[in-house]
Amino acid sequence: MFQAIAVFWLLLDFVVKQAVVHFMELRESIPLWEGIFHLTSVRNTGAAFSLMQGQFWMFYIAMVFLALIVVWYWFSERPTHWMPVAGTALLVAGALGNTIDRLVSGAVVDMFDFRAINFAIFNVADIGITVGSVLFAVWLLFLSGQIKQSELFTSKRVALPDGATAEISTEPALLQDDPAEEIAPKLSLLERLELRLQKWETAIEDEESRE
Repeated sequence: MFQAIAVFWLLLDFVVKQAVVHFMELRESIPLWEGIFHLTSVRNTGAAFSLMQGQFWMFYIAMVFLALIVVWYWFSERPTHWMPVAGTALLVAGALGNTIDRLVSGAVVDMFDFRAINFAIFNVADIGITVGSVLFAVWLLFLSGQIKQSELFTSKRVALPDGATAEISTEPALLQDDPAEEIAPKLSLLERLELRLQKWETAIEDEESRE
């Protein structure tokens, strides 16, 4: 999924940019919705949405930093959920698309001119960077912990020797003497500490109920 999204977005960015370069004059503007949204052929030397104009070295540092974050995340978390996979794929494709432009011609081809709010002219790569960042941030800040905990408490059906099946819950693993050992590959240190605290709270509540 990661490779498919990244390759598709990179190719889409390349095709749209080449169409603008070959079929539009520099600074030419084609109104798709007069006064609201135009196609405008411009070049910029900045990052996404014309940020950091002329500061190539800052852009390359940002790209290296982004690449390190993505590599670290994939090797440490090995995500399978669609949101971090799609988010990082769009981020990488967008960053590569604009980087290729800078290496080849020294400037990025922009074309989407949203004039309703006087927004900066942007391109397909910028959309990938923005959408990918939002998906990745939402996943990390709000959803990753919930998904992991729901997976830990999900019961699964297993086959028995006599051909029957039975439901086995993963929840008891959290109440063992050392639950961190069972789920260490899935959870971070902070998450394992939170689960241990949950175990202690459960034990205290059981003792109080017996009293």
